[in-house]
Amino acid sequence: MAKPGRNLYPDISGTQYLPIFLAGVGGTDAQLKVVREDGLNWHQIIRCGKGEGVLVADGVPTMLHEGDFILIPAGYPYEYHPTVEPWETNWVVFGGDACENLLKNLGLDRPTVVSINDNTTPRWLFTSIYVNVNSGNVFGQEIASGYVYDLILWFKQTILLNEMNRYRKNSQQILGIALEYIKDNVTRDVTLRELSDHIGISQQHMCRIFREHLNVHYTEYVTRIRLNMAMDMILNTDTPMAEIAKKCGFRSASYFSTVFGKYENMTPNNYRKRYKV
Repeated sequence: MAKPGRNLYPDISGTQYLPIFLAGVGGTDAQLKVVREDGLNWHQIIRCGKGEGVLVADGVPTMLHEGDFILIPAGYPYEYHPTVEPWETNWVVFGGDACENLLKNLGLDRPTVVSINDNTTPRWLFTSIYVNVNSGNVFGQEIASGYVYDLILWFKQTILLNEMNRYRKNSQQILGIALEYIKDNVTRDVTLRELSDHIGISQQHMCRIFREHLNVHYTEYVTRIRLNMAMDMILNTDTPMAEIAKKCGFRSASYFSTVFGKYENMTPNNYRKRYKV
C-alpha cells in the first residue's frame, strides 16, 4: 500500500502511449473532505481503510466502511468526507485512450462502490503499483500501469462475485418460502405458476432455483414429497389407497398407483404387504 504522506506523481510523458497508464498513487491516514464539482481529470480507484466516510454522487450519499473500494470515472462530479475520524484512504489515479470505453463496457462509467471481506488481492495490487513506481526501474511505470489494468478487472470481478453471492443468498431464502408453501398445500395441485406468483418471481426463475439447490425439477420434488407422505400412511395406518391418494394430492387412485410404481417398482398394496409390520 502507498504510505500516508508518500504520494507519487510520476512523469507520464513516457507512458502516455499505453492504453492505460498510471498517473499517480498515494494515501493518507487522515482523509479530509473533498469536493470536486467538475470531477477529477483522471479516473481513480480509492481504498477505504480504518474509519468511515460518505461518498455523494448524483446527489445520492453512500456510506463507506473499512474494506470498501470506490471507482470514480474522470470528469464525474462527486464529493466525499469522513464521518468517523481518522479516515484512512489509499488511491490510484490513471488515464489512457482505452479507459473510457473499457469502463463503459464494464459498467463502471459512474461512481461505484464495492465491499470486500478478503483484502489480499487489492492490497497486493496497490503495493505492486507503488513499489514499481518508486523502484527506479526504467520500466517501473509500465509495470505499474499493467497492475492498474489488473486492479480495474479485479474491481469488476468483485462486483460480479458480490452479485452472485447475493443471488445465492436470495435464492436460498426464496427456496425456503417455496418449500414451506408446498408443505402447507401438498394435498392439492399447486402449479408452478401459483407458486411463482405467490413468491413474486417468474416460473423460469423458480425452476432454476430448484435445479441449482435441489438438483430436481419442481414437479419431481412435489411428487417425491407426496410419495413420502403416502408411504408413511401406507405403513402406519390402514387407510384405503384411494383415500391416501386423495389426501396426498394425487388426482386419482390409478394415477397414484402408476406414479408409485414408477418410483418404487411395486404397487402401493404390495408395498404395504411387504413392509407394514
